[in-house]
Amino acid sequence: MKNRLVRWLAVPAMVIMLSACSSTGSGTDESAENGINTNEVTLKVSLTAQDMNGLEALAKEYENQNPGIKIKVDRAPDNQFKQTLGAYLASKEAPDLFLQWPGVSNIGVSINAGYLTDLSDVKPVDNIDKGLLQSFSKDDKVYGIPWSKNYLGVFYNKDIFEKNGIQIPKNWDEFLEVNEKLKAAGVTPIALAGKETWAVQLPWYALAASTVYAKEEGWDQQRYDNQTTFAGSDSWKQVAGQYKQLLDLGYFEKNMLGISYDSAKTSFSAGKAAMIIDGNWSISGYEEIARKSNIGVGMFAIPGNQAGEETWLSSAPSTGLALWSGSEYQEEAKKFLAYLYADDNNKTLIGEGQFSTLKTVKAESSDITADIVDIVQNAPAYPFLDIGWPKGPQEDAFQRETQAALGGGSSFEKVLETADQAWDKGAASLKK
Repeated sequence: MKNRLVRWLAVPAMVIMLSACSSTGSGTDESAENGINTNEVTLKVSLTAQDMNGLEALAKEYENQNPGIKIKVDRAPDNQFKQTLGAYLASKEAPDLFLQWPGVSNIGVSINAGYLTDLSDVKPVDNIDKGLLQSFSKDDKVYGIPWSKNYLGVFYNKDIFEKNGIQIPKNWDEFLEVNEKLKAAGVTPIALAGKETWAVQLPWYALAASTVYAKEEGWDQQRYDNQTTFAGSDSWKQVAGQYKQLLDLGYFEKNMLGISYDSAKTSFSAGKAAMIIDGNWSISGYEEIARKSNIGVGMFAIPGNQAGEETWLSSAPSTGLALWSGSEYQEEAKKFLAYLYADDNNKTLIGEGQFSTLKTVKAESSDITADIVDIVQNAPAYPFLDIGWPKGPQEDAFQRETQAALGGGSSFEKVLETADQAWDKGAASLKK
């Protein structure tokens, strides 16, 4: 999560420029049958390097089924994509369809600027849970359609668990017991990539779902309304205490601040560490670890809840496709969107190991996801924290200050204080 939480996936080192202008067509006569141009139309679609891997294949099928429609797909790495698209939107020369990240600090900016078309009437919208559409919406209008559901969990070594008679924990006390058994067996319980700022925030995200939002689902709005603070919240103090417990009880490696993400995965694959907190976008990497190391790998939701309480999942929609309000081909683009998100095309669109946002598409279980698939599909969830937050707390507090706290140069109480300072600054900038 290096770049939106803060990273979704590792991005190939390639440079592909986004199209510099909107679509072109050779005529404007409209068909009485379907209400779209009968002459050739080129819809331009701009994506990141890794999202919606099956879109090109579906675009080719759509072209074959719809003579006169051409789909031009361009991809670029995340940072370049954002920079180039921002320039095109500002100059009013954008692609017809393009990806947007969820949240007030992402698609919210584009919505407020008037760059996007209301997609509430596009067929797949009614088939997606409102909770997943919330971070793409404003005033009950939907401006982006997410294609998959992302979530955090604990990848674990099944062989080590079985050897030590360990069952998947269902609450916080059981999770601590699991860690203690692993430590007593001479195995590092959790491989934490402390060198990576994006990685040290993951426990906050995963634990807060059950510890904060299961009890106060409207906490973020209360913070916007200055009715509460991180440092003054008993729930957030509890999350800080849980994170600190894992540190104080020695469940992370002692030299964690020197451990990179790749090193953490190497420790996991070698059986030196039994668990690692990560997201479903990394499933393919753990499948490769399972094959190469000949070990069983599974995944479960980290249980921040107390006994008798339900485990909430830290989950969020992926990026979503949006339609430029200045596109000449509004109806053509909407029809293509409906085709992409059709049930029969969904598996091709999202690829293996992803969970569809469509309620009518059942999640498929694999060796890794078998233990978590029911929770992903049915359990309550709260979006990744940065989606509903202003810019600031994520980077200043839950990344950098957390890293300092893990190294002894700060404290978890200071993390919460820093989050409040960053929130106030970021929220003020949203009002300008």
